[in-house]
Amino acid sequence: MSKRCPACGFANDDSKIFCGSCGEPLDAELRLIKDLEKQKKAPVKEAVTPRPKDDDEDYIPQPMKKKSGCYVATAVYGSYDCPQVWTLRRFRDGQLAASAPGRAFIRLYYAVSPALVRWFGGTAWFQRLCKAPLDRLVDRLQSQGVESTPYQDQDW
Repeated sequence: MSKRCPACGFANDDSKIFCGSCGEPLDAELRLIKDLEKQKKAPVKEAVTPRPKDDDEDYIPQPMKKKSGCYVATAVYGSYDCPQVWTLRRFRDGQLAASAPGRAFIRLYYAVSPALVRWFGGTAWFQRLCKAPLDRLVDRLQSQGVESTPYQDQDW
């Protein structure tokens, strides 16, 4: 019996954890962990808070830390770089981050979701619970024209 590498297609011995050809993890959970670790190591980009609409002359731009992640979607879909997560990241950066309530939701999400994924992300029940609503949201967003092509996070 052999394990085929999802990254390069190389047939590996069952006892292998990493691909003998490209070095990628063969186990889905290890790939998820690798993706989450890659997100943690990504450099934190600095952004400037948007200028208030009332054109306040005393406004002083405040740096804000760049958030990224899509922790729940990454846990459900198995990769930070997949069409569904690209769609959700575009929605976050293009629509949610454009309004104060959307930014508040983003802050709440990043305060709660890393712990949820750390505790429950690898469990089947968590993935089943989250997958159907995420699939519906992704389908709705794509039908509204949000693309599912490779995406680089924007500063917001």
